[in-house]
Amino acid sequence: MSAAAIRIENFTKRYGKITAVDNLTLDVPKGSIFGFLGQNGAGKTTTIRTMLNLLQPTAGSIEILGRDSVRDSLDIRKRIGYLPEDPTYYAWMTVDEIVGFNAAFYPTWDDALAGKLLDDLDLPRDRKLGSLSRGMQAKVGLVMALGPRPELLLLDDPTSGLDPVVRHEFLEAMIANVQSEGGTVFFSTHLLHEMERVADEVAIVHEGKLRLRGSLESVKADFKKLRVIYPNVVPDVFPVEGIVRAESHHHQALLTVRKYDPAMDVALMGSGAEAVEVLDLSLEEIFVEMVKGEREADAFPPTAEREATATESIETVTGGEATGIATVTDGEATAAKGEGA
Repeated sequence: MSAAAIRIENFTKRYGKITAVDNLTLDVPKGSIFGFLGQNGAGKTTTIRTMLNLLQPTAGSIEILGRDSVRDSLDIRKRIGYLPEDPTYYAWMTVDEIVGFNAAFYPTWDDALAGKLLDDLDLPRDRKLGSLSRGMQAKVGLVMALGPRPELLLLDDPTSGLDPVVRHEFLEAMIANVQSEGGTVFFSTHLLHEMERVADEVAIVHEGKLRLRGSLESVKADFKKLRVIYPNVVPDVFPVEGIVRAESHHHQALLTVRKYDPAMDVALMGSGAEAVEVLDLSLEEIFVEMVKGEREADAFPPTAEREATATESIETVTGGEATGIATVTDGEATAAKGEGA
C-alpha cells in the first residue's frame, strides 16, 4: 500500500464567504479501507463531490488513481464506483432493469458478479425501485457500485439511517468484495462506531479542517483517558503535555491525552495524585473529546499570557496533520501543544 489511490493537496472549497473545506492535504493508500470521518457539515460530501468533478476546487488539487480530478474526470469515472447517501433512482424501473441500465456505462462491468451480489443481498429482481425500502435501495446502490469491479470505491455516508442488520450486511458485502479484488475504499461517515469495525486508516475532519490522520491502531494507542484521584482539591494545572480535554469532579480529574506515555502517570503521582487509572477510548469517544475540547476552548478564551500558545495549538496544521488540540480545565481554556498523529 505504498502508492496513493487518492492524493489531495492544499484543497480548499469556498461558497462565497463560507469555507466548506480549508487547505486539506491527504493521501489515501492503495488497497486500504479508509474512513473519512466527521460530523454532518464537516466538508466530507464537498470533498467527495470534488473528487468526482461535480464541484471544482477553489484552490489546490485532487488526483484520483494518478489522474487529475478535473482534467481527467471521464477516465476516472470509468474506474471507480460511487454511492451517495441518498441515491435517486427511476422509481418505475425494476431492480434488474436499473442494474442493466447502469451496466451499459462501464466497459469493465461484470454481469456474473452483479448477479451474485443481487442473490447474496436477497434483492427482489422483479420489484420496482419505488416500492423498495431505503435499506433495499442502499443494497441496489452497492451492487451498481461494485458491478464494474472498481479500482476505487467512494461511499458517501451510505449507511446513514439504515437499521443495524442492513448496515451489517452492507458493510460485510462491501469488505468481502473489495478486499478480494485488492481495491481501495474511501468511506465517508459520521457513524464512527461502524467505521471502527472495518477501517484500517482514518482521517477526522472538523469544520472543514483536518484534525487527525493515522492508522486506526495507532490512533487508538495514541489517545487515552486518565482518571486521576487527588486527596483534596484538584489542581488547576497538570504536569503533562498533550492534554486534549480535562474535566474536574470533586477529588477526581479526567484527562484525555494525546501521545500517551506511562511517564505521564509518574508525573501526575509526583505532583500530588493518589492514583492514576488509564482508560482506553473508542474511535467515537476520541472524536467527541476532540470536538468538545475545541468547542470549550472557543467558549472560554485563554488568558492573555497563554493566548499565543493556544492559537498555535488550535490552528496549526503541519504536513496535513493537526499538531495540537485545545485543553479545558475548570472552565478556563488552556492549550497543550502535542505532536502530529
